[in-house]
Amino acid sequence: MKKTLLTLVGLSLLITTLVLFRVNFVKGIRSWESKLLATLIGLAAITMLYIAYKAVIKRFSKGMLQKEDYALLFDLEGKYQTGILEFYFTIEKTKNVVFSILNAKMEAIEVVQDKEFPSGGHIIRYDTKGLDNGVFFYCLETDNQKTMKKIHVQHDNLTV
Repeated sequence: MKKTLLTLVGLSLLITTLVLFRVNFVKGIRSWESKLLATLIGLAAITMLYIAYKAVIKRFSKGMLQKEDYALLFDLEGKYQTGILEFYFTIEKTKNVVFSILNAKMEAIEVVQDKEFPSGGHIIRYDTKGLDNGVFFYCLETDNQKTMKKIHVQHDNLTV
């Protein structure tokens, strides 16, 4: 929502600037009325863009995704990971979940779990000792989604 609002404000400022440029430099009119008119046109543009945005969101939300149909995969804490990692995810319905580790080229290295999980929160443990230092991804797949997150494996105490 914040990003969209900033986009709308940016577009309206652009429209206001274009109107001011047209009024002040092309026509040679430099009165306070022309500046007021340009500002009002810009504000009207903001209002119209916002109304259009709300209408589009309302239309899309009619077929809105149901939260209970998807798993939620949480981030790991800390920048660098080593040792046994605990990946946490939640699901609202019983689902078959495939949890895998991928390399930086998005190629599967290992399927850690491939089984049905009941609803609720779950922890999948994985030992990184078989991985080199570097960037990897952990991936959670169900029948209707695929979620990936990045991890940095660093086995020694050196920081990059």
